[in-house]
Amino acid sequence: MTEKNKSNSEKKAEEKINKFKEEQPLRHPLVNVAQDGQSIKINEQLYTIVTNERDALDLEMLRKKYDPFLDQYDYLVGDVSSDHLRLKGFYKDEARTSIDKKEMAIVDYLTEYCNPGGPYFILELTNPTHHYPHQRTRKPYYERERIEEMIVFTHVDVMVKATVRMRIIHSKNVEFIRLNLRKSNQLQ
Repeated sequence: MTEKNKSNSEKKAEEKINKFKEEQPLRHPLVNVAQDGQSIKINEQLYTIVTNERDALDLEMLRKKYDPFLDQYDYLVGDVSSDHLRLKGFYKDEARTSIDKKEMAIVDYLTEYCNPGGPYFILELTNPTHHYPHQRTRKPYYERERIEEMIVFTHVDVMVKATVRMRIIHSKNVEFIRLNLRKSNQLQ
C-alpha cells in the first residue's frame, strides 16, 4: 500500500469515529419534565410512576428522548440499554387497537424486546384521561323497550298498558303511540 492510500484510510477511520462521537441533533423540541413524589408532569400531561426498576427513570434523559407523539398513549414504558433510553407507548385495554399496543402487552414487551434484568420504568397517564368513543355501551334491546314503555305509561291509564306494549314492540315510535293513545282515551 502506498503512503497516500494509508493516510486516506486513516482519515476515513477517524471520520467514522468522530461522526459517532458527535451528539445527534434533536428532532423535536425539549419538553418540560417535573417530578413530584410518585407523579411526573411532562408538558401538560400528568403521569404516575407505576414501576421504576433499578432507578431507570432519569429526568434529563426522558426530557431529551420524549416526543410529543407519545401524548396519545395511556402508558409509557421506558427501558435503558447501553445508556440509551427507549420509549414505547401503550393504550388501555378498552381501546380499539391492535393487541400489541394494549396495556396487557406491556409484560410481553418487557420480556421479549428489553434486555433481561435491564432497568425500566412504567408511567400511567392520570390527567387528562383519554376517552374512547366506543366505550359507551349500547343498552340491550329489552332495556330500551322498557324505557320507552315507562315514558308512555306515565301519560296513559292502566287500562291501555297491554296495547301500548304491543305497539311499541312493532312500531318503535313513541310519538305515534302517544297520539293513538290520546285518541283511544277520548273514545272511552
